[in-house]
Amino acid sequence: MLNSKVLGLMLLLGPIATMGSWIFYSTDTSDMSFSQEMAALMADTTKVYVGSGIRMFGLTSMFMGLYFLARSLKSDNTISNTCVEIGSLLLLFAAPVWVLMMGVDMTAVEAAKEFGNETGETILAAGRAFRNVFFFMMIGSILLGISMVLLKQYKGIIGGLFVIIGFVGISNLAPPVAWLGLFGLTSVTGLLTLLKKDN
Repeated sequence: MLNSKVLGLMLLLGPIATMGSWIFYSTDTSDMSFSQEMAALMADTTKVYVGSGIRMFGLTSMFMGLYFLARSLKSDNTISNTCVEIGSLLLLFAAPVWVLMMGVDMTAVEAAKEFGNETGETILAAGRAFRNVFFFMMIGSILLGISMVLLKQYKGIIGGLFVIIGFVGISNLAPPVAWLGLFGLTSVTGLLTLLKKDN
């Protein structure tokens, strides 16, 4: 099992790095066609490479932190253990897909340079097709939250918030709120884990 300091750093720095890259190293391609998006990415490839690299690192850290957090919740509570097992598997499944998606822009740029923009546009389209994995990630966060509530981790408050954010995410009512909530809550959990003394 990971040392709590290492786990805390993964949970704290992963979301911060990812959000920072979206703020400072992302190209706004909302409401663009694939051809327009490809052209925008090709106009500033340095930002694409730096942003994609940071996001891939940040999300790997965040997802692996959540996975190991879930695994650390094993106890004598059967219901909690079931939630942990299923939740950690869903997070483990979602992790590589999301990490690869963060590198889609970089891959598309490389393909466009070598084979033309149409090939890059095809890669962008393929990347969007995997966004539904967000659903599995939210289910995983709900199960993680339920386990934390049952075990009264951090008085059940953090777990309850994970559950709420998960339901907001799968309901598709406010995806940005779910995203920001998950990143923010994961960072808070990381900070609390860092401050928590090892047994």
